[in-house]
Amino acid sequence: MNVDRRVAAKAVWLYDRTVPHTIEIYARPARFAGSRFKEPDENTLEPDTPGGFVLDENAPIPDTPDGFVYDVGAGSGGEFYSIEEAKRWADAQPWGPVKWDER
Repeated sequence: MNVDRRVAAKAVWLYDRTVPHTIEIYARPARFAGSRFKEPDENTLEPDTPGGFVLDENAPIPDTPDGFVYDVGAGSGGEFYSIEEAKRWADAQPWGPVKWDER
């Protein structure tokens, strides 16, 4: 299954407060939220599923302000229901705060 994901925000953080690294926040439609995927059983195997998981059409679509969910590419902070939440998480990490590209 092809999950439409796009870069929603970019920033730079400083490793050891000196070496710049790029961080990206990715957005994807809420209908493809991680909470809607499950491990397949023998009846739901699909050859083209990301990470071997399949979309559970019975799982509720998260109610988000803009219809998207967000994840931070440089961390394992999970999934966020707004870009603001994702940015706050990134800024609160030991390598934060980050300098967000406001383009």
